[in-house]
Amino acid sequence: MLSTLDKTKIKAIIFDVDGTLRDTDDEIVRSIELFLLKFEFLISSKNAQTAARRIVMSMENPAQIILHYADKWGWDKFIHQVIQGIRWLLKPFKNTQNFQTIEGIKSMIVELAKHYPLAVASAGDEQTIKAFLAQAGIAQYFKCVATALTCPHTKPFADPLVWAALQMGVEIENCIMVGDTTVDMMAGKNAKTQTVAVLCGFGEREELEALMPNLVLTTTAELTEVLLS
Repeated sequence: MLSTLDKTKIKAIIFDVDGTLRDTDDEIVRSIELFLLKFEFLISSKNAQTAARRIVMSMENPAQIILHYADKWGWDKFIHQVIQGIRWLLKPFKNTQNFQTIEGIKSMIVELAKHYPLAVASAGDEQTIKAFLAQAGIAQYFKCVATALTCPHTKPFADPLVWAALQMGVEIENCIMVGDTTVDMMAGKNAKTQTVAVLCGFGEREELEALMPNLVLTTTAELTEVLLS
């Protein structure tokens, strides 16, 4: 896919977190795998890993649909309480509280922050997002963080992106939205930003390209070379 990204218009960058900055899918896979291994008399270590990855991949699109309509119908707070409950139940099966960061993210953020104001727009909860950013050593580089409950509606609505642009003091059309899912691309389109899709998270190339992002990257860290070269 050819790039249609207009670098001359870019004055700020908005990032998704899960699958874009944070290697969330591998974290979830490992948690589910450790849970399945509690039943090792029924499943081998190799099969547990395979099963865990299939579970995560099969849940991706239905989960996005549920979150979208929950937000649309005003059930978002309830759904996020349920998600927090599930995380609490899975917590004993995590072997560490450490978050995994996608390779090259810290150096990318440090370099880009010298040239652009940066923001986060995520459908995650505030506590987890800020804990990840702090542990990754990049929290100080973001002007603002929009979470699932920052605005009346979350992605794929435009609200969190528009809010982030206001906090950064730039026009929304001068921002780019960087994310790994169709929800991120739709949010960017709805907000009238340029969009950059990354393939290091949950989204598949075919479904992301169907939404005609301005650029598709194999991994988020490639953005440094794209914007600063």
